[in-house]
Amino acid sequence: MRKVYLLWNSYINNELMPIGVLTDIGNNQYSFNYFPTAKEAYMNGCFLPFPYTEKTFFFVGLPHFFEQRILKGEFNQSKFGLGDKDHKFDYLIYGDSIKNSDNFSIVSEEAFSSKGF
Repeated sequence: MRKVYLLWNSYINNELMPIGVLTDIGNNQYSFNYFPTAKEAYMNGCFLPFPYTEKTFFFVGLPHFFEQRILKGEFNQSKFGLGDKDHKFDYLIYGDSIKNSDNFSIVSEEAFSSKGF
């Protein structure tokens, strides 16, 4: 898996909105691109993980916004069946990375396509 998709569920109309795509470009480097719908989400109260731009963001290491959503620790790895050899994206998409503190979710390319985006 080389891509994961960031989605946001609007507080206003309970609409699931695509925000952007995070791509693993290799050697611990990542890129992130916003979708045009991120501007609409922002206008509806979404805080964006990075300042909005139509340009590509490049990162060495997984950006903090995504890193802090990964299940960590041996207990969580064994409880949820994740191993040391699994890719970080496998951890990110587990349970769609939903947290109680925001309305974001992170899904695989297959899940993104199945949602009709």
